[in-house]
Formats: sequence, C-alpha cells, structure tokens
Amino acid sequence: MRFDLRSLRFSLTSSLALSAACGLAVSANAQQPKSAGAAANAKADAKPDTAAAPAADASTQVNPQEMLDKGDAAIKAGDFKAAYAAYNDLATVAEKAASPDAFAALVKAYNGRGNALIGLRQYEAAVDDFRKVLDSDPNNAAALIGRGKARLELNQADTALKDFQDAAKADQNNGDAQFGLGKAYVNLGHSDEAIQPLTQAIAADPKNAEAYRLRGTAYAGQVKNKEAIDDLNKAVELNPDDHETYFTLGMVHMRAEEFKEAVDELAKAIEHYKPKPGHEDDPYVQGYLTLSSARIELGKKTKDDDAARKADYKAAAEDCDKLLKKLNDKNPAHAQVRAAALYSRGVAERMLGNYGDAVKSFSQAIEANPELGDAYFRRGICFHNLGEEKMAIADFQQAAHITYDDPRCNLWEGFTYAKLGEYNDAIRAYGDAIAASDRYAPAYANRALAYMMLGEYSKAVNDYDSAIRLTPAEAKYYFQRGVAYEMQRDWKRASESFATALQFDNKNSEAYSHMSTAMQNLGKNDLAAEYRKKADELAPKKVAK
Repeated sequence: MRFDLRSLRFSLTSSLALSAACGLAVSANAQQPKSAGAAANAKADAKPDTAAAPAADASTQVNPQEMLDKGDAAIKAGDFKAAYAAYNDLATVAEKAASPDAFAALVKAYNGRGNALIGLRQYEAAVDDFRKVLDSDPNNAAALIGRGKARLELNQADTALKDFQDAAKADQNNGDAQFGLGKAYVNLGHSDEAIQPLTQAIAADPKNAEAYRLRGTAYAGQVKNKEAIDDLNKAVELNPDDHETYFTLGMVHMRAEEFKEAVDELAKAIEHYKPKPGHEDDPYVQGYLTLSSARIELGKKTKDDDAARKADYKAAAEDCDKLLKKLNDKNPAHAQVRAAALYSRGVAERMLGNYGDAVKSFSQAIEANPELGDAYFRRGICFHNLGEEKMAIADFQQAAHITYDDPRCNLWEGFTYAKLGEYNDAIRAYGDAIAASDRYAPAYANRALAYMMLGEYSKAVNDYDSAIRLTPAEAKYYFQRGVAYEMQRDWKRASESFATALQFDNKNSEAYSHMSTAMQNLGKNDLAAEYRKKADELAPKKVAK
C-alpha cells in the first residue's frame, strides 16, 4: 500500500499516538541504509553504526516526537552520528507502519536523516534520502534545500541551483533557500544574480558570516571593490577564523593592484587555513602560490627602495620553499603543484637577478611538468641574460611550440637572434609572433628595427605603420618611423613623424635633434636652430671626470 505524501498535512507535535498506531519498538542502533555513494564519501570513523538492530522488545513503546527532538538537538550540537541514529529510528518505525500519520513522520525522518548524512559527508546517500521525499512531494522546501546543499558539496552547482530555485518558489521567505540560491549562483560565476538572494539571506540571519563572504565575492565579480571589502570585513568580524574570507580579500586587493594589502590578507589566509575533513595532509597550495605572486607584484611596484624590492622577491621565493617542504615528492598528485611552486620560485629568483638559481628552479619545474611552457619561456630569458643565446633560442622555440598563441616566445627569440646579429632569423621569429597574434605591436616594431639593420627601410616604415595603428599614442614608434624616412632622405615625412612623436613626448631630446636635421635639410634653418637648442636643453648633462 502506497500513500501520496503530498496529500498529508501532519504535525508530529500533535500526534503522540503514532507509536501505538505502529505497534513497534525501536533500537537505538538502527541499521544504516546501504549506499555505495555513502561509503565513498565518508571516513570509516564517521559512518553511522551499520550493525543490524537487535530484536525488538515488543513490550517497549516509542515516542516519535522524542526521536525527532533527539535528532534535532543532535544536529544543532553537531553530533551527526547521534542525529542519524535518532532519525533512522524514526524512519524504521514509520517505514513498517501503514498509515497516513506514519508516512508524514517518514517525511520528517528522511529530511532529518539527509541533513545528518550531509554532516557525515555522505552526500550521495543524503541526496537519496531527500529524493524519497521529493518523489511524493516535489515542493517540499526542506528536502529541496537539503538536496541542494548535498549537490553543492558534490560540485553539482547547476542541479543544486534548480533545487534552491524550486525551494524559493515554494517558500519565498525561507532564508536557507535564499542562501543556497546565492551560493549556487556564486559557484557558477553568476555574480549579478547572487546579490539579491544573499541580501535576503543576510536579512533573515544577520550573523551569517558565509553569506557576507559570498556576497562580497559576488560584488568582487562585479568589480564593486568597496562593497566587496565591506562585506568581507563584516564576514571576518563574524568569523575571524575563516581562511577563505581572508583569501578573497587578498584577491580583491590584488585586482585593485593594492599589493601590500593583498600580501597582508593572504598571509592571514595561510595562518587560519584549515583543510577540509578528509584532506588533512593537503597543503594550502592556492594560498602559498597566490601570496608568492602578490609579493612579486609588490616588488615590481616598489620603484625607489631597492632593499624593500629585493626583500619582497626573497620572501616570494621563501613562500614557495615553504610549500615545497609540505609536498610529498613520491605522491604523483603533487607533481603539478611541485612544478607550479618551482616555477614561481624561479620567477622570484629571476627578479632578484639570480639567473643561475632561476635556471635551476625552472629546470626542476620542467622536469615535474614537461608541458609547462612558461617555465621554458622564463628560463630562456635567464639564458638570454647569461649570454647563452643558443640555449635561450631553444627554450623560446619550445615555449612557442607549447603555448602557440603566446607571441612573447617568438618575440624573445627574435630579440636573441638580433643580439647575435642574425637579422633574417630575427625577422622570421618576429613574423611568427605576428602569426600568433596579429595585434601584438612590439612584434611589428622590432621587425621594423631588424629591417632597418638590413637597410630595408620601406618595409620598416610599413611595420612601424602597423605598430602605430595598434598603439597610436606610443611616441617611440613615430620617432623610429621618422628615422626610417630619414634614412630614405624623405625629409618631409621624417619631419612630420618627428613632430607627431613630440606631440606625445615633448621631452624627447633625440626627437628634437632629428627634427633639427630634417628642418635643415628642408631649408628651414631658423626652425632647425630652435630644435637644436631644445635638444641641447633636454640632453642628459655630461658628468665631469
């Protein structure tokens, strides 16, 4: 006999007669439902007792409300094993009965047991319990919210979103439904849609730190940094031990190029880091690598304090060393992390000018991950600076092979060939950079320089024109094009190009000097004298020996 739970309107608080109707006794160690998903998602010591229940004492009567209260109290206390046992006892009673009252009790039991299973990290088993309710009552808000929570933990944000949407339709004032809806939107990257439900969730529970953190994340996704930081600071105030909030604050400051603040928040994230249950041996990879990156950017931004800049780069390398010490070299799962940490350390060493150390770090990163194109690229730059041009060229070519759409690899290959005086090969490499990205102005400008070295001035002018179209406010490209015209003795066009260069940079002494020469060749001696005087005023002063 099957009852439709949608037709029932039952409250356990007003029906203490259920035990008499059922006529059953219940063991405190009721049997756990068998679920392959449950076994896969929980630690051995976190599973409910799966031993078969002892034979029931027919003389013992049970009070379903007491079971429900016991389960609710255990959930509130975080004792999910005890909660599971209490709700399971209630389910056992209700499953063996055949009355509308019993099936209504079963709804409470399945919802409670599903929430206990979430606490025990048996998410698939929890989904199964909530499904049992929803099969008969598709609009049961509690079951929809519970299944949505479990699906979020299973990284099924799209299906979780549907559950929370349905729950919100069933009960628009349910703060848990609004919170879950906002969380699912954030997980899916839908920042715009997350704000309203999270705002409703905060109104329902002003002490919900996670809701503030998630809304702060959503504001950050909209590039509303002030609102994001306000919400995240409120989340810290409510829960000062949540490392995710500090990390999110660090990322907001990173995007705003407030690197000092980013470093401070990311350091706090590492300090407060607590791995998820079952991942106690996993280091905080994201925290260490992001902190190292923030320190490197802080060092780049520090212009006038060489000691402070070097200290930032040194600290960035040390962050990577701390992470590397936490990795297990024999664990294949750590190979990619090891490669990323070694790469980041190499970047910091390169910024310190320790090219030899950087080459070692990049080489170790490549050994851990041979497909890490950036490691070849950065190692190539170190070889270039060490005077090992052939090694540099090989690395740039390998990097270009791996990251075929990154024009920087071919650009640096061209730099290195030009350094060797091999301008035809440089032209080919710059052409490869343009093939990778035809909107990469430095490739056109540097190919133009190579053409200049070969005396092919018309081709140089064409490339400078391309660079100017892509970056029309770059003074040096107008100046260099003027030099190309000058080499062709086209003084009118040369003067026009120098004049435009001076429009964008009126402190360029070389442009004034070349303009003077052009004016003189055009027979405008008075103007030539004026430009010569200006060039002399702006020229770097010679230091007396």
